[in-house]
Amino acid sequence: MRRITLTLAVMLMCACGAANSANGLPAPATASPVALTCTASGAASPLWPAVPSASATTPAIVSAAADGDTLKLTFASGTPQFVVVPVGSAHFTVDPSGRPVDLAGASGVRIVLRGFRGDVSNYIGPARLASSGPILLETGAIGDFEGVVSFGAGVSRPACANVTASSSTLTFQFIASGN
Repeated sequence: MRRITLTLAVMLMCACGAANSANGLPAPATASPVALTCTASGAASPLWPAVPSASATTPAIVSAAADGDTLKLTFASGTPQFVVVPVGSAHFTVDPSGRPVDLAGASGVRIVLRGFRGDVSNYIGPARLASSGPILLETGAIGDFEGVVSFGAGVSRPACANVTASSSTLTFQFIASGN
């Protein structure tokens, strides 16, 4: 009789699915990863200062950091208008000099940020940032001229970026594209 009861109990547990031994409830389903899509552009946030009221003493871009396949730009206030453009190589030219800049990678992505002061340096951080991602290999500041700031990204294969904006940060997650 005990064997039949034990067998029925095991069958009931198997039919109901695996249980979490801590609380007897079914184990939670694992979330499937969300597919990221390319972001072509974005508008300035409401906190982004109008050019005449922007500080002339504090750079608008507080920091830039590359980690894995991510470039994170932090701003003094709000986030600017941006455009993300995949390009065919990791060869860029500096605005306005036209000086060549070759970044690590077989392909590239240009990030153009608008709405800055044109009479000050808007980014004074490192000119180049190496990264350890399988896609993002290196980023470089390639322009700060007439209110437009540009970064180039050297990537291992054709790529684009999924952009997330927070109160004062733009995060560019580089993803492979079908180019």
